[in-house]
Amino acid sequence: MPASLALGDIVSIAVLLLAAYIHGAAGFGFPLVATPLLVLSMDLRSAILLTLLPTIAINLVSIVSEPRWREALRRFWPIPVFTMAGSVLGTQVLLSVDPEPFRLLLACVLVAFLLLDRPRGGGPEHSVPGWGLALLGLGMGLMAGLVNIFSPIVVAFALYTRMSTALMVATFNLSFITSKSGQLMSFAVGDALDPSVIRLALIALPLVLLALWIGIRLRRRLHQDVYRVWLRRGLWVIVVALLVQSV
Repeated sequence: MPASLALGDIVSIAVLLLAAYIHGAAGFGFPLVATPLLVLSMDLRSAILLTLLPTIAINLVSIVSEPRWREALRRFWPIPVFTMAGSVLGTQVLLSVDPEPFRLLLACVLVAFLLLDRPRGGGPEHSVPGWGLALLGLGMGLMAGLVNIFSPIVVAFALYTRMSTALMVATFNLSFITSKSGQLMSFAVGDALDPSVIRLALIALPLVLLALWIGIRLRRRLHQDVYRVWLRRGLWVIVVALLVQSV
């Protein structure tokens, strides 16, 4: 690790590593954990920019290891396509206005996720028409562009459709990649690619992938129910911290 890194940079890298490990161990959670933690010590735009390249890399790894991504693309292609469009719009708003109020929106998104994230009931899978999938993708992209998180929308969709976990993971890994690509493109067009933040992301990337790999290796040894309980408690602590900062 370069000696020129400041203490704040080291802390930011540690946050990325923690989020990558949680993503590997739980199968989700990188932007969900990294974004609110980073926002506690930096502005929202920088936090989102710092997570873009690692998120794309993590989800590419997830797609390669996910056997149902072709089925997900065939059945739910409007979601990732319109997620990219929504993320471009949301990022343009983020770059055009004062981002500080979005800290409160980020806290509300986390609360919505925590309230919606419950075990799904059984029953047949519900189908959604193409226009519904497009609207879903657009909403996910807007949330990604504004606060870097669209997990509550994902959870609500999964609860309604009762789609299989494997298919859900494949679909939304594709959507993560398209949303982050749209955000990255918008930052570039808006001349908002801070070289110091991009440099820090590139420095952290190999370590992030290592942390992801460790999390995946340890996933089989962890009791997922207990793990999710502690993850939810940690997210509630982050919500409180964000609310205190917003007030």
